[in-house]
Amino acid sequence: MLTNAVLLAALASGAFAQIAVWTPGMYCRGGNNSAVDDQDTNLVVNPLYQLPKSKWWMQSDRGCDVVPPAAGESLALPAGGTFEVEMAENRAFTTLSHNGERVTDWTDGKTRSEPWHGPLDGGPGCLVDNPDGLGGPLHTQSQERATGTAFAISYNSNIADVNMENLVVFTVLKNTPWKRKAVYDVPKNFLLVLPAAATVPGCGSLMDAANKTCTSNLSKNASAFIFPVKYMQNFKCHVTGSTSTKKLGKAKPPVYCADDASKCAKGPKQMIVWHQAEGNNVFPPNDVTPPYNLKMGFSPGAQNDIFEDTLSTSPTKLGSYTDTSSPRIFPTSIQIPEGNTNLTPERCISACKSAGYTYAGVEYMTECWCGNSAPPSGLKIADSECDLPCAGDSSKTCGAA
Repeated sequence: MLTNAVLLAALASGAFAQIAVWTPGMYCRGGNNSAVDDQDTNLVVNPLYQLPKSKWWMQSDRGCDVVPPAAGESLALPAGGTFEVEMAENRAFTTLSHNGERVTDWTDGKTRSEPWHGPLDGGPGCLVDNPDGLGGPLHTQSQERATGTAFAISYNSNIADVNMENLVVFTVLKNTPWKRKAVYDVPKNFLLVLPAAATVPGCGSLMDAANKTCTSNLSKNASAFIFPVKYMQNFKCHVTGSTSTKKLGKAKPPVYCADDASKCAKGPKQMIVWHQAEGNNVFPPNDVTPPYNLKMGFSPGAQNDIFEDTLSTSPTKLGSYTDTSSPRIFPTSIQIPEGNTNLTPERCISACKSAGYTYAGVEYMTECWCGNSAPPSGLKIADSECDLPCAGDSSKTCGAA
């Protein structure tokens, strides 16, 4: 199955870094004048703050919503793999400018010794408070305090059709932004999205090349877009190496849940919109900065619980079964976030869903197992034969001896 897609990157950080993503396929790569290729532009880096939605959405305040990349240019997202981008305060400090002559490991073209952190005397200070003058664009104390960045995707080929409910966060990279290179994980169950037909030097027609390796039920091409709210960039992209038919679920606003994990929004989530004049979707207590990490319900890496046909929030109990050591009914053993000494069926279900699995099962009081195939009916037994109490709730059963 092939559908159109718009990919969007939501890049945000508790570090308040004035940094943007730079990669082939981006909008406003050379500024907002398509007739000029400004290799020293930092237009996309300017933060979005206290703006009406009509201005911050798609960086329309600076016209970047109407300056697409060159024909045939697209960012590849390999399903189940990774993709690499550059982060910098200016295009000049990336490999997209000046033949990479101003590139270093850092986002501002400078060199530094590690470990690098702000002054510690009298409490944590920001990097800019260091007397060496090498604070750069990262407004944080250390890498450990950089609270994460994220990308989101919407399967719509027209940017005008994208909204907060069909734009789903699909990957999170903890402790970023920090250095220039950043590598993100891609969920394995993305639908295949080919680049739009175009001729690329050295590659011939992308459409022809793609069709040689695609399955027979592909019906049309698709292009996609990406962008980072406080930094909302647009990019074209395409998904490779997928045979999945799973669809994205409807995105819900994330919820601040650092004080109680049960408050966290489950499943597909929207990108964080905060400190805008309108359109905010998160309201953390005491104006705490909302990060892309577990405090807002985002686990690090690929978000594998964003699809419609992963475990539902109200799963159906299939019954009790006799397991074997080889092969296992469900092949993947998993550790729940609360620790398996706190195992319950509900926590196992949640952990398997977050990992992208369709089925979950508990054994031996503390074991959680996940899989994507239904258990064989011939192994079913009476529920009364499973009588071991769950390690996290003795009123429930988790397997048998």
